[in-house]
Amino acid sequence: MQKNILFLQGPLGNFFKLLSSYIDSETTSSAHHITFNGGDAWFSDKRYSHAYSGKPTEWQAYLSDYIEKHGITDIVVFGDCRFYHRIAKSVAEEMNLIFWVFEEGYLRPSFITLEEGGVNGNSSLLGLDFSVLEEKHLEEISNNNTRLRSPFWDMSINAIQYYFFKQLYTKNFPHYIHHRPWYATEECLHWIKAGFRKLKYKGQERKIVKQLTTTLSKKYFLVPLQVSVDSQILYHSPYGSVEEFISVVIKSFSQKASKDDYLVFKHHPMDRGFNNYARYIKKLCYAYDLTGRVLYCHDAHLPTLIKEAKGLVTINSTVGISSLHHSTPTKVLGRAVYDLDGVTSQKPLDDFWKTCCKPCEITFKKFNQFLKSENQIPGSFYQQPELVLQAVTDKFFNLNNQ
Repeated sequence: MQKNILFLQGPLGNFFKLLSSYIDSETTSSAHHITFNGGDAWFSDKRYSHAYSGKPTEWQAYLSDYIEKHGITDIVVFGDCRFYHRIAKSVAEEMNLIFWVFEEGYLRPSFITLEEGGVNGNSSLLGLDFSVLEEKHLEEISNNNTRLRSPFWDMSINAIQYYFFKQLYTKNFPHYIHHRPWYATEECLHWIKAGFRKLKYKGQERKIVKQLTTTLSKKYFLVPLQVSVDSQILYHSPYGSVEEFISVVIKSFSQKASKDDYLVFKHHPMDRGFNNYARYIKKLCYAYDLTGRVLYCHDAHLPTLIKEAKGLVTINSTVGISSLHHSTPTKVLGRAVYDLDGVTSQKPLDDFWKTCCKPCEITFKKFNQFLKSENQIPGSFYQQPELVLQAVTDKFFNLNNQ
């Protein structure tokens, strides 16, 4: 099958560079790559890349012309909510192209996500009836036991390189709109700060972990926070900020939860160097008379926290899927592919505190295996990414179902 595949912005690092080179050399199809800043260009294969330095208002016309000129059949992006990718999706729909979206794995960190049309709140999986899946199909794909470590340090190194070259070649891309609000120098400083904080919190929070795994075991609700500028919050949730979400949860907990229960907020590791909500949470606890019943941690071992929790509340983080793996009652407050009747709580948050129920293991098993068969690819963008190139290419060419 002959394809002309256009790559736009990818995950931090060489993944799109490796993938475009692989497709161009190992198939009869051709790869193209449009870059938008110096960081994109640094992590691209110069044989296939073209720099876009025009204005945002000119992007749609430029892309349409590029597609016509090169006979593009597929567009591939990482994340479907960035400005350039939202425009690309609308162009793809108008010109009847296949629009592929990569994302961090729903079953992270051992998988990456690749869906046609959109991911997360834009996924075609939202609202599907997973109960129709056949057990035979589940057995065929249940033997994959890929396990990978956290990609934090790999992403940190890639981020420093990316933002260094983004800043170095700013004049070459004067109209570029970035999906994160910080300047390149700020990004680098925040990532460096994140590294130091990771080491700091690891030692400081041992006392909290001991408390949560002994005297407070099954007596607290875990609330994993998400990255402040994540599209999951900006586009797929009813909240305008992480702070708004925190305030809603604390207010509901103070009014409806048992007086013997505790609330534990877990900071997102990729937001470690950018935000700290300690003071904000402290003020809310004072206002709602919760002092002593709310804990805030950064680097406590997440699987352990989930296992010992009485329940978990999230906007739409993939931590929710990990929670379901541990049979922990889970409440979703945004849009998530795993927010299914019989799996997550469908009751209002006010009722969840006292009537949280464990997920149905059979339904969750079907959902989990369905994800693996439909849009999860074992591997990583950051750790030996070359190992997933064949599987991704097979997905592009629909070889997985043949």
